[in-house]
Amino acid sequence: MNIRAQSPALFVGSFTHSLDAKRRMIFPSSWRHLAGDSNQLFAFPHPEDKCLYLYTALEMMRRLEALRSGGSLDKNEQQAIRSITSGADLLVWDAQGRIRIGDNLLAHIEAKEQVVLVGALTRIELWSIENFDLALPQDSSSAENMFFGGY
Repeated sequence: MNIRAQSPALFVGSFTHSLDAKRRMIFPSSWRHLAGDSNQLFAFPHPEDKCLYLYTALEMMRRLEALRSGGSLDKNEQQAIRSITSGADLLVWDAQGRIRIGDNLLAHIEAKEQVVLVGALTRIELWSIENFDLALPQDSSSAENMFFGGY
């Protein structure tokens, strides 16, 4: 049984990277193979947090299929999708694993010199190092209950 073909990629861990002079960062080699046959990520600015949500092409197709199977979208839902996708971008890494992030996306996360990539199961979150430190919870009881409850 090929579990990888049936299950979405699961991203865990975190990586801190500096942005180079061309505003590129290294996409972790340990995550590249999880993207499947594609060297692409879809980047969406979070509407409330100063972070980006990054999805592999396979995960985007899975999400699109779920959206399509939900029936037709009303005007507000279409407007929400338009609002989210208008600021999105397709990121492609080169042979060295470098990704150029658009200035509008870097401005959204308020990135200066360093960014943090965080595995959030079926997505990756991209934060400026300053905003990531602020986003870490002071109380871990929710995470404890979600992941470790009942064990």
